[in-house]
Amino acid sequence: MDERIEKLLFDPNGPWGMTEGFFQNFVAEIGGFILAALVFSILIPVVIDWRQARRWRPARQNFGQELLLLHVAFGEALLRYVRTPIGPARVRAADAVDHAFRAFPTLTGLYGYALTAELSREVNDYMRVMRAVRDWAYEAAHPEDVGFAAVERRVKRTRDMFERVNIEFKDVLRELGVPGFNDVRWPGEMLAELAAAFDATQHKH
Repeated sequence: MDERIEKLLFDPNGPWGMTEGFFQNFVAEIGGFILAALVFSILIPVVIDWRQARRWRPARQNFGQELLLLHVAFGEALLRYVRTPIGPARVRAADAVDHAFRAFPTLTGLYGYALTAELSREVNDYMRVMRAVRDWAYEAAHPEDVGFAAVERRVKRTRDMFERVNIEFKDVLRELGVPGFNDVRWPGEMLAELAAAFDATQHKH
């Protein structure tokens, strides 16, 4: 230790006037406090997350299985929409897409108690891109609904959003620890068809 610092700390007539033993105890106490803080701030949250993961694993498995079904149902409704000729039938098909989308937040609300912050973030990312797809289909079929466009437009729509659905859904299933993505992913042919339909609506507008 530098002599000037040592003198400042241990000189009985100095501003601190500490004994060497007191200083050593003080340093030991500070070190123990820092170590305890690290344990409480790092180790304990890890243990809590692990215990919660074990406790809620069955619920998350059920949530994932339901999501697989909804993902397929939404894709099927979307394909019916783009393959339906323009007219009243296509309007009904767009409403079916909207109905299929609304099943997702309902399901998420039922299993909200079992979702961690990280899992909630992944689900939210997935839901945002699904909302963009739903909004595109609804607005294309209901151009007269100016109120919907003003209120619901929250996510940018691009021809790549359909492919993004697969990416975000894979992240959700990975976080849930649920297999089956390859069985329900939207195939390349479907993505190309959806992108072409999106391009057609953009050129029309």
